[in-house]
Amino acid sequence: MKDILITVERQKRELRWLCSAIITALLMNVFAILTYHTSWSELWTQLPWVVCIGAGLYVLSVVLRGIVRVVWRLVRKP
Repeated sequence: MKDILITVERQKRELRWLCSAIITALLMNVFAILTYHTSWSELWTQLPWVVCIGAGLYVLSVVLRGIVRVVWRLVRKP
């Protein structure tokens, strides 16, 4: 069986995408706390949901990047 190698650059890029998705989910939580005037303790108590939403955003970004890559390859080939 052939080994699959993932470069360090690719790993760092995916880690940046994951971190940005989790930070986006955290900022959405802060926005909700400010909008609904709830307690700041929800920032910690809702952390498992923030991580789940961040993971969902990451998966969504992987799917969208895959679709863009496929479309880009189809458009570039005459």
